[in-house]
Order: sequence, then C-alpha cells, then structure tokens
Amino acid sequence: MKRPFYFAIALAAAAVISSATAPVLAASTNPISVSQCFITQPKLLSKLAGGTQIDYTNTSHKTATMVTFAVGYRNAQSNFLRKVTDTGTFTPGTPVAHHFDLFNDVTYAGKQVHGCSAIAVKFADGSKWSI
Repeated sequence: MKRPFYFAIALAAAAVISSATAPVLAASTNPISVSQCFITQPKLLSKLAGGTQIDYTNTSHKTATMVTFAVGYRNAQSNFLRKVTDTGTFTPGTPVAHHFDLFNDVTYAGKQVHGCSAIAVKFADGSKWSI
C-alpha cells in the first residue's frame, strides 16, 4: 500500500519543484499519452535491468521540447520511483518510442512498472505544464 502514497508524494513534490514563470497549462489535462512503459530485459549474463522503454504521444496542439516522466518499479530488494526527461522536438500526434538508461542499475524483476506518466512538459512556445 506504500507505493501509491510514495508516487503521489513524488508527483506533488515535482509540481512544487517545477513551478514556472512561463504560462502553465491546467494540470487536469495531461498533454502526453503513454501507450507503453516497461523495463527491458537484462543483457546477456547480467542480472541488472536493461533500461526502460517509454512509448508516448504528444496529444496537445503544441510542439513539446522536454517531457519528464515519473516511473515506479519494484524488485525483491526495494521499491523505486525515478524521473527521466526526454528532450527533442515532439510534434502533436506523432508517436515517440524511446529507450532510457533508467533502472539499468537495479536487479531485474520483470517488465512490469508501477506507475508511468508524464509529470512535466515544456513547449516550444515557452509554456509549461506540470502535475
């Protein structure tokens, strides 16, 4: 039962930390839709996770330049909640499939993540969205 609580605390902390001077979109409409998020298998002869795959789409009407995700993962030793930021040019409606080195330092315990969502987005026009 601790996982949802920690995830909620992390999301609230991220919102406070990322307070912006640029215009901020309403927090109720996440402009990023995550279609797939999972931990990749270890490399040959390794017990460590191979990283994290996140597939998503910018569902807003603006081009995004930076997207920060919060991803939760659990293995036998611990519960983890980490952030990763993707930078680039993410046009509206275009699917993005990126692999990150997130969790590649922990023992692999399967593909399943426990929460994966965008928590902050910066747009090309300078506006920002965050939870």
